[in-house]
Parts: sequence; C-alpha cells; structure tokens
Amino acid sequence: MRYMYLFIFCSFAFFPTFCFAKSPEEIRSAFLYQMAKFIDFPEQKNKKTTRFCFYDITSGPGAVLYSNRTLKIRLKPIEIIEVKKSESLRELSQRCDITYIDETLEDDILSAWTDTMALSMVTVGESIEFLEGGGIASLVQEGSKIRLYINKQEVTQHNFKVLSRLLAVSKFYPN
Repeated sequence: MRYMYLFIFCSFAFFPTFCFAKSPEEIRSAFLYQMAKFIDFPEQKNKKTTRFCFYDITSGPGAVLYSNRTLKIRLKPIEIIEVKKSESLRELSQRCDITYIDETLEDDILSAWTDTMALSMVTVGESIEFLEGGGIASLVQEGSKIRLYINKQEVTQHNFKVLSRLLAVSKFYPN
C-alpha cells in the first residue's frame, strides 16, 4: 500500500502535466464520450460503431475526439463524422448517434429543424437556449465548470434511452 502512495506521489511530482487544467473543448469531448456509454440507442447491438457528428472536426470537441478515434464504447470503435449545415434532421438521425452543435451554430441549426419526429440521435449544444429550442442535452459553462443539462421533456419523446447513471449526474431543464 505504501508503494502505491509513493507511486502516485512520484507521478504527480515528476509528471506535472497530469495536473494541468483541461480546455473546455477537452472537457466537452470527454463528456460526449462518457455520455454515449450511458445511452441506449435503437439497434445498438447491430451497429458496428458509435457515431459522433460534428459541424467542425478541425477545432473544438470534434477535433479532440477525432484525434482519439481509437476509443471504444461497449467494445465498438467510435466514428467521427463531419456533417453539413444543409443536412436535415431526418438525415442526421440516420447517420449519427450523437450530434454536437457548438454555440455559434445553435440558432441557425435549431431554426432549420422544424420536424417534430422522434429521433434516434441525441443532440447536444452548449447553452440553455439550445434546450429551450428543443435540444436534448447541453454542456453549459458555469464559471470554471462545465455542467450537463438534460431537457426532460425532449428525452421522453425520442427513440433512445438515457440510463439512470447519466441522469444522476445531470441537471434538468426545465427544473
């Protein structure tokens, strides 16, 4: 046991990079990856990958996950897909399990999505306004922390199941 404590102490003393704060993009990408572990998507057993869609994979959480494509969820690799603004909600729901919409695009994207069909994908944004517009989850920065909010009304209307372990660490909108 002493050796374990000594190892941990030496790790932090000699490798201080472990202690550096992560960027908001790295934190959001970690949230997205972990979220996918606690969501049951339709036909998940038949899928070969868990598909994350981003409007930009050169920066932000999309770039972070793109650089870590060897990650797996339930023994299946993740797939990072870059999508276009012109794609409809129906098209995205067929191609993606989780679609991330950065705050700069939220208004443009949500206003274009007029379908009220049940989706097989989780839409994740960065603001409470995203949830008000019908988004399912949002990674909201509050001071130096990023918190996961889930839209209770939207979650129950779609074709996936959010497991209780994810709900336990989330805040809800509306309260």
